[in-house]
Amino acid sequence: MSEYQGKTYQDAVLKAQQDLNKPQAELTITVVDPGRRGLFGLGARPVKIEAVVKKVVEPATPTLSSSPEEVAPVQQEDPAEQTPQLIEEPVATEQPEGNPEGAPDGQLSPAEIAARHEQNLHRMSAAATKLVDYLEQAYRALGVDVSATVQSSGAKDVTIELNAPTPGRVIGYHGHLGRQGEANVAPTPGRVIGYHGRRINAFEVLSVAFLNYQGVKDAQVTLDSEGYRAKRAQTITRIGERAVTDVIASGQAVFLDPMPARERKLLHKQLEDNPNVKTYSQGREPFRSVVIAPK
Repeated sequence: MSEYQGKTYQDAVLKAQQDLNKPQAELTITVVDPGRRGLFGLGARPVKIEAVVKKVVEPATPTLSSSPEEVAPVQQEDPAEQTPQLIEEPVATEQPEGNPEGAPDGQLSPAEIAARHEQNLHRMSAAATKLVDYLEQAYRALGVDVSATVQSSGAKDVTIELNAPTPGRVIGYHGHLGRQGEANVAPTPGRVIGYHGRRINAFEVLSVAFLNYQGVKDAQVTLDSEGYRAKRAQTITRIGERAVTDVIASGQAVFLDPMPARERKLLHKQLEDNPNVKTYSQGREPFRSVVIAPK
């Protein structure tokens, strides 16, 4: 699979067509990076795609035996079964909280289900306590002093609030020295969240891996700070509304900047009933983004 890039998606596809000498219909194209237009050219990033010629799979020809007695009757296949099907990766299904992994439903009694659920809650509680310490140490290593507090916790999910000290608490009354004997500069919530939430989103990914290492499988972690998640959800809604206006006005698809899965789901949910546009995701993590296209 070869990689191509261009100022726009169509430019990159055209380069792939010319290089592979094939029309677009005969190519499998994957968007690696949707690119970015930037502001007055600043911060612009080209669109990157991967393209490969589609493979044509020919039906296997049955081999006939030289002996008439050994020729097996040919079974007539259902025409629907002869249609090539797309092969999708298996999707892991979450086991019910009460059942052990791999156990069929209904094998456990209500008492056993309750006991296992209690065990999962205890495991998550212990792991969340360690996660709070891990987050505080990780932020401290970046020069950001935060306090992490568990807001809610279940058998598979946990929500943690990250708070930075206020300037008065860090600098001290009238600029007096802090507890460590040196004048500190107060970290702002922006240093906890990062540009467009990149830092706090990255720590969410690390937190899931941390809980998995602690024995909590398929965990869901939400990190929040100063109401950032609610504010970001409102921003995502406005981004979707502006993008729909652009799509309707231009008749062309709009490629949004890469977003984490939570924010992509918000956009898909917001626009799923819109009669004028459709949405889908393209690219690979961490550059996976939402595309809003005309119907």
